[in-house]
Amino acid sequence: MAGHNTPRHATGLRPEATLNPVEVRISGGMLALNRFLMTLQNKRMPVASFTVGREGDSEAMRATILLDCPPEAARRYTTLLSALEDVQEAEAAAETMEVALLKVGGEAWREAATRAGIVAHEENGTVVASGATREMAAWLAGIREDVEDVVRLGPVARPTGEA
Repeated sequence: MAGHNTPRHATGLRPEATLNPVEVRISGGMLALNRFLMTLQNKRMPVASFTVGREGDSEAMRATILLDCPPEAARRYTTLLSALEDVQEAEAAAETMEVALLKVGGEAWREAATRAGIVAHEENGTVVASGATREMAAWLAGIREDVEDVVRLGPVARPTGEA
């Protein structure tokens, strides 16, 4: 399962925000992840969102970073990250999607998901939903009365050209 971190001061995305997704594959386990996070902090990268998850049974991890900066700056940060020792791959992603797991009361979420452009289905009492970050936030706000519990896994991406 992926972890997701959004800064406490970030109550939502600014309408004018330029978010550039970068996907990074890291080898070397938790120590490598710690070094990677320290690099983000020490270089003062404009990280709007950070999602990380383990790749299968290996120690490799995949992180999706949303950088809040112009595209040219995001390309420079991506180049810097790709040169790090533990980074196997760092590429700009063409697009991201957000994933959320919900426990809901009622069926209003189905029609609301269709209107919002969210792909959602129910599996053993849990609603699994995915879609663009802004649409996901709007959809969750619209059905908040029916939501009993929600886990937002955060934005996930795949580098351009990868299936």
